[in-house]
Amino acid sequence: MDGDLRSLIDMTEAAHDERMIKSALKTFAHACGFDRFAYLQTEGLEIRTFNSYPEEWQGVYLESQYSRIDPVVTEAKRRMEMFSWTADDWPARGTSELRRFRDQAIDYGVRSGVTIPVEGSFGSTMMLTFASSAQTADVKKLQDAQKAIRAVLAIHYRLKIIAAKTIVAPKRLLSPREAMCLMWAAKGKSAPETAMLTGINPRTVQHYLDKAREKLDAATVPQLVAIAKDHGLV
Repeated sequence: MDGDLRSLIDMTEAAHDERMIKSALKTFAHACGFDRFAYLQTEGLEIRTFNSYPEEWQGVYLESQYSRIDPVVTEAKRRMEMFSWTADDWPARGTSELRRFRDQAIDYGVRSGVTIPVEGSFGSTMMLTFASSAQTADVKKLQDAQKAIRAVLAIHYRLKIIAAKTIVAPKRLLSPREAMCLMWAAKGKSAPETAMLTGINPRTVQHYLDKAREKLDAATVPQLVAIAKDHGLV
């Protein structure tokens, strides 16, 4: 399985589009005895997902905002380490929302699996799940936690690169600190608030934002954020 994980990382880093990443994940999942995979990134109440679950289940999950109560997501955020799970262990009584979620998940072939959570930047969490319709998933083949984490990070950053809509000219590339201050600005933080969060002097934060505005030809910070989003920078 060490070779399979290495292959997954290599294929992910060589992928040119989401289709190639999905193919690599499907191949790995089946090699480990799983039916499906799901990559999920959460940031507050916002979620981004990339998975091989049935489209109907994806629609139900997102429309019902099941990420709020999904025991796998909750456990992943709490433990921040690789763990196995089974829907049969999820507490559910009567007609609770959790019971409805559990029953629907099982109906769509999501009954057990293993999840690898990784702490991301700006309070986000990434997690990669391999799921099975079996009552208990065989997780013996997924033993190398460090390589599993590397695989999650490879998928995360490759998807970000692929999602970038425009190639920015070198002279317009932002410095790491400019990009960091821009990211906090995109989250609605003022310069003083960003200073408190990063430990940078407020005037220096404003300087980084001003330099970013110059590079991206933005008159204001809101316009800077809008242009950065158009370029796939945030």
